Amino acid sequence: MIDVILPDLPERTLSLLSEETPRPAVPALTGRIVLGGPVSVPVTEELVGRDPDLSAFLAAEAHSADFHLLHCAVTCARDAPEPELHTINLDLTLSAEPVREGATAFQPVAWSMTPRQRTGETADTALSPAAHLGPRLGFLDGGRADPGARICLEARRELRSDPGWEIRHTQAARIGGTYRLAMVVRAPRGAVTRAAVAVGATVRDGHTLHRFREEIADPLPLIAPR
Repeated sequence: MIDVILPDLPERTLSLLSEETPRPAVPALTGRIVLGGPVSVPVTEELVGRDPDLSAFLAAEAHSADFHLLHCAVTCARDAPEPELHTINLDLTLSAEPVREGATAFQPVAWSMTPRQRTGETADTALSPAAHLGPRLGFLDGGRADPGARICLEARRELRSDPGWEIRHTQAARIGGTYRLAMVVRAPRGAVTRAAVAVGATVRDGHTLHRFREEIADPLPLIAPR
């Protein structure tokens, strides 16, 4: 196992547009959600060299795949005005294009994600500044919550090209504070890999849920080591 110190993140305040029709009926959700990142660094021999098992795994994959550590965060005010946030979704779309005409590339996937699940009792420790990488570049974060627990943060669609996280309002935990999120991406070696990000949210107004979404311009390129 190794501990990886996650980098600082540039932040942007989002203005999510209503997904309802007609859109002007509901004003944009502005200033309620701050997105940190995303930022990506390649997983290199230098990074994992302190762990012989991880080093051996990276060497075995080197002929076909590159790995990247992608980090992002969602921040919401704890004393935000009404209507309250009911859910937040951070969704990524991973894609890869061959650099040579006629070459093929498999689709990149979220190889491992953290946090996987959190309840109200563990939400404030969603992710520390250090991420723990274990065998086969899998995160060691405690795994799944106990059956029947109310989940307020959950990783979704691991091992797919459309991964993401959902943050939920529960009786035990309102949405608020900073949620630090990370994944290891497995991408085809020698391809141009990108990560597109979108943030969705719902707010509850009485018994009505209003849906909002913002697509982040310019997908993040995942730069492989040379």
